[in-house]
Amino acid sequence: MKIRTTGLNLIKSFEGCRLTAYKCPAGVWTIGYGHTGNVKSGQKITQAKADAYLKADLAKFEKHVASYDKKYNWNQNEFDALVSFAYNIGSITQLTANGTRTKKQISEKILAYDKAAGKTLAGLTRRRQAEKALFDKPVESKKSALKKGDKIRIKTGSKDLNTKKTFASFVYETTYIVHSIKNGQVVFGNGAGSIGKVKKSNCIAV
Repeated sequence: MKIRTTGLNLIKSFEGCRLTAYKCPAGVWTIGYGHTGNVKSGQKITQAKADAYLKADLAKFEKHVASYDKKYNWNQNEFDALVSFAYNIGSITQLTANGTRTKKQISEKILAYDKAAGKTLAGLTRRRQAEKALFDKPVESKKSALKKGDKIRIKTGSKDLNTKKTFASFVYETTYIVHSIKNGQVVFGNGAGSIGKVKKSNCIAV
């Protein structure tokens, strides 16, 4: 899965963006939305570059949150909220108790992570509240009304019902078209050619 616009906007609203390099409180040269890789004194970037840095920096956190998808089957809002949380905190390992908590317990625990050096910070409290609200927000899904021609993405780890094997990694990052639906199984592809067949429950409407 990949973070969508709602999650990106949440992160941007709390991280803030600076297009000229600065030293963070830890003394590290930083630019954009908290980007620290190869940043030098006096460096300046465009807004487009700041956005590109953010998306690149988020990749490892997307992968981290997605590693728990087999256990939790995240919807898009849950995924986006947790990528924001992980980008700020570092991971969701403690939040999920290494995958042993329920989604309800995870939601309840999000608000506890609003402290730094033992002190509650208003900014962190607001961020945790926003992440929890997004995590708890139902996804307006077209899944039940999925039809031929709809655009979909395939859930990470889903297997091709034809080959019984997982797809190549790029498949989970691509938007496809529904070619047909029958008996809860979806044939999807790109253009005229079919790519594979999956269970309807493994399709994400976009």
